[in-house]
Amino acid sequence: MDELRAGLARIAGTVVPDPDPYTLVLRHARRRRRRRFAGLVAAVAALLAAALTAPVALTAADRHDRADDLPLGHGHPVDSPWGWRLLDSPTRGSLAGDKAFLAEVVRLFDRRRAELRMAADLPTVKVLFADDSAGVRQVVVAYRSATAAALVSREGPVGASPVRLLGGDGMSNGRADPFSLLTAVAGTVGDQRQWLLGLAPAGCRISLGRAAYAGQSTLRRTWQLVNTDGYVLLEQDVAGGWWRVECDGRIRHEGPIWVADTEGRGNADGSYPTDGRWAPAADPPNPTVARQAGRVYRALAGQAGLIDAGPVIRWSGRLDAAGGEAVLLAAVARVGPTLLQVGGTGAAPLVADATARDPAPTDTVPAPEPLRSPLVSTGYGPAYDLVAARVPVRDGERAVLGGQLLVVPRKGVVRVEAVVDGTVRASAPVTGGAALLTLPVGSTVTLRGLDRDGVVRCSGPLREPAAGERLFNEPLVSAW
Repeated sequence: MDELRAGLARIAGTVVPDPDPYTLVLRHARRRRRRRFAGLVAAVAALLAAALTAPVALTAADRHDRADDLPLGHGHPVDSPWGWRLLDSPTRGSLAGDKAFLAEVVRLFDRRRAELRMAADLPTVKVLFADDSAGVRQVVVAYRSATAAALVSREGPVGASPVRLLGGDGMSNGRADPFSLLTAVAGTVGDQRQWLLGLAPAGCRISLGRAAYAGQSTLRRTWQLVNTDGYVLLEQDVAGGWWRVECDGRIRHEGPIWVADTEGRGNADGSYPTDGRWAPAADPPNPTVARQAGRVYRALAGQAGLIDAGPVIRWSGRLDAAGGEAVLLAAVARVGPTLLQVGGTGAAPLVADATARDPAPTDTVPAPEPLRSPLVSTGYGPAYDLVAARVPVRDGERAVLGGQLLVVPRKGVVRVEAVVDGTVRASAPVTGGAALLTLPVGSTVTLRGLDRDGVVRCSGPLREPAAGERLFNEPLVSAW
């Protein structure tokens, strides 16, 4: 998928100065999301430590002090026709018509490329983006050869000269991904606004789905087309929701704009979900597990742009003797997103957003957490009085959606069945308020709960993708 997706796990070439930290986070978002939806601050720290696989973030002062110690950037192979289409696109942004300014940027950034730590084997220099409209002057410059390319970004105050931009903050030796993501900061210390730039090939159309609402079987969005040619500038503080990139009439990218902070460094008490269980156990839910699950739910719901996203506990208990405590959360509304967390707390959760059949991350696996991470899955409830969630399982260092479905029906139900055209495909008794069905991911069935007399007391359709990454049943698209 996108930032929150594309094959981002290839080894970056050399270590070079000053990337934007948020660019690093998004560039590695797919691997981070598969492995653990860690907080943005933690993600930045981890990525900056990976000095051999990604650029290093430096301030302007650091850059001058350490530039001589850093190797030159030689770019990265361009392995997609859409990457070349991005590189061949005309300059865009509010300064695209300032030919003298663009020519001086090219001349200066080429002649003084050593200050940007860019090697001579990327001989062609071109400005892809130049803009003043966000209250900060930002340029994105491409260095390329016949087989490889790299992006360099620099920023400064509105009206900054090319010389001043050369010494400004930014990123070097970034990948020329078909949908490239960069940031810039406007304003002074204490009064700053951070902007996110999404840059796709010219001719592509970008739409924003800022708010999501609960539908009958999935989330609903209203997409608003951005009126710029293949790029969008968003203020980071209001960058919730999803974006979509369409090129040549096909959706090439669709997914979250922002990376969710599921570690929830905030008011922990405010994240405790309402206890609305239908069949409460003798003991109350483990407060630590419930609170962490509530934080994860709110973080992912906020990332999705969900309205009124406060969750309710529908079930808590243990799936098996060795599985640790679990809690199932659902939307307060009649239908909506569900989240199941399994296992003890103490480490960042591993979010299962794909199946074991989907490709595993190819990047280097980080050192294991001191404590075992809990597993989280997301889904969409079939009905208000019958909630279901995939049980997440471990697959190496990641979490995936397993072949068991936890179903929590209303009170009075003793058995749950999965039915297709009147034929029962799976069935399980309700024990401790929940039933555990063995059912392959992607099964299209009707779930129904029966009482002791065999009367159907609740029912609803199970709709889920059979493969591919998803969050709350919304597919993440990366088709470059």
